Amino acid sequence: MSVSRRCIDYLSYQARNLRAIASIKVPVKKLHKRYAHIRHSLEELPLRDISSFNVQLASYVRSGNVQATWALFCHMHFSFCDLNAYTFTPVLSACSALPGTKYGKQVHGLMIKTGVDAGTVAKTALMNLYSKYRCLGDSVRAFEEIELKDVVTWNAMISSFLRHGLAKEALHVFATMRRERVKLSEFTLCSVLKACSSLKAFAQGKQIHGLVVVFGRDLVILSTALVDFYSDMERINDALKVFSSLNDRKDNVMCNSLISGCIKNRRYKEAFSIMSKMRPNVVALTSALGACSENSDLWIGKQIHSVALHFGSPMIPNYVMVYWICMQSAGRFVCKIIV
Repeated sequence: MSVSRRCIDYLSYQARNLRAIASIKVPVKKLHKRYAHIRHSLEELPLRDISSFNVQLASYVRSGNVQATWALFCHMHFSFCDLNAYTFTPVLSACSALPGTKYGKQVHGLMIKTGVDAGTVAKTALMNLYSKYRCLGDSVRAFEEIELKDVVTWNAMISSFLRHGLAKEALHVFATMRRERVKLSEFTLCSVLKACSSLKAFAQGKQIHGLVVVFGRDLVILSTALVDFYSDMERINDALKVFSSLNDRKDNVMCNSLISGCIKNRRYKEAFSIMSKMRPNVVALTSALGACSENSDLWIGKQIHSVALHFGSPMIPNYVMVYWICMQSAGRFVCKIIV
């Protein structure tokens, strides 16, 4: 199939020169300052080759500076750099955070025009882009076009289905991975546990837990996903067992998850016991209050509110000041959280 035909079929319009879209709707002065900073940084590099540019692009994406990523990419394109897949990967990630879909689609058009769209790395980046654009069909099509799929590619497909609320399809992808003997990563198992939780598939989730143990996977990484899964399945005792098995390797994210799960399952004693052994942070307190709201537990909500007030201003007033305005209506409490 010709390049122009692929553009029409896949993007519905031909690839255009990026000069037509180089201007992004941000304050001109701010973009000029950021672009000047990019130029100054690049001028300090002893060798301004494509690898140096790619490292800078990835750095901007990691820091969440999508505007600087776009400005640098335009600079590279206008300078006639020999762009490669590792150039487009961070740019596509930035495009998903820019308004609309035109930036990502036109970058994809440039990839087709320059012949960089065929590799595993590039296709996986395109899968993520179209999934975030809510274009699941394009994401699946990119997946099917990849000849050599690695675990990152499979994980991206599972995440795409989960992002669209298609947990059953995500499990089908996982089953195919197992049949093709793809080496599973911790991210794979976390994603599959989310799918099992969404489908209330307790037996399958237990099997995933078994795989974690059999394969000797890092339980510290997977523990929060397991705690969330067992909490959603109303098997809070199993969640507590996972938590207890880690001894001193527990982090705040896991504690926050278990506190919320305990309150959701009305295991208040265990929730307060965990809170008493840590300095409750804003995430723990707001998630606990959210669980109370779901259960309409006014008294417990007041206790948690008291804990929040006890720890005072650095934690709550600067981020989320929670006021409980409760009134009895039709035999149940209606709780409002004011942020």
